[in-house]
Amino acid sequence: MVKSIGSNFQLFTRLFSVPFHRPDTSEEVTKLQYRTLLLELLKHIPIQPQAQQRPCSDLTDAIYSRLGPVTSDQSLARAGSKIGTLVAIYFYPLHRDHCQFLIELYAAAYLVLDDLGPAMVSEISQFRMRLLQQAENQPGVFGLLVMLFEDFDREYSTPCANKLFTSVVNTLSILEVECDSSAAFKGPASPLFPKYFRNMTGSSEAFVYFLRPKDIFSMARMKLLLQGVPELLDITDGINDLLSFYKESVVGDERDTYVYQKSRVDGVSVRQTLQSLSREIIRRYALIQRIFKDDPVLQELGSRYVEGQIEFYFACERYRLSELGWST
Repeated sequence: MVKSIGSNFQLFTRLFSVPFHRPDTSEEVTKLQYRTLLLELLKHIPIQPQAQQRPCSDLTDAIYSRLGPVTSDQSLARAGSKIGTLVAIYFYPLHRDHCQFLIELYAAAYLVLDDLGPAMVSEISQFRMRLLQQAENQPGVFGLLVMLFEDFDREYSTPCANKLFTSVVNTLSILEVECDSSAAFKGPASPLFPKYFRNMTGSSEAFVYFLRPKDIFSMARMKLLLQGVPELLDITDGINDLLSFYKESVVGDERDTYVYQKSRVDGVSVRQTLQSLSREIIRRYALIQRIFKDDPVLQELGSRYVEGQIEFYFACERYRLSELGWST
């Protein structure tokens, strides 16, 4: 989650094997322009922005009771617990309560690791080796991840549980690279590098495979899900990049996000990049529905996953979209 859900995506490259273009930044994206762009998106995806959140205080408290004791920053643990809870109830509204709880806990733990990553590079680096050595005591939040791996096997079929395991390990691997400031990306790089690096961050793969718990498993459904995974991954990242832009770069001053980097590589304005993101979200949303059309259960899960993500960004105060004056 973009980053899929966590802190802002940072890309550490400046030079590409294609010509580097400087976009026209003489006119930044205004609030009105950004709001108009979102209104166009909402014409194609059937949700009504709601500033009022779904009830989540009890669930947040339950997650915090597990996360708080293993996190040094209690305000971060509390904030992560709430966001993790909102992720589960908006992205996966049809999942059983215990399955939602596991997703809430994972999302909250990931947010903590993402924010504290620069101070925890060594622990992140050692996580896989400690697993292989069957170390009994993983430090702090890492112990929660080990517990979650065991629960994943109870709640998800083996193929999904395996993908959840590898996606978590891959996420921590790239988090180590991202947080280690001893070196920077430099020199020529593939023109596909921004997207490649973007896809590795934010734990999007785990959030996609959370879609299919064991109680709806069949190998036919697993294979159909796999046929839609590339679109689900890219739409997860795209929604985050588009809907976190207001907080980051309209009212914020971040200029090193994926949106800005892509506009530089493509030689277009930031506004054009946002419009392109919006069009791709609309296209992928329709394509996901077509891919899953022969399986009504998977089609509903996929549609609710996409719609719920957008609802989440409007409802979560972290992203400040209520400032744009949506009716409730």
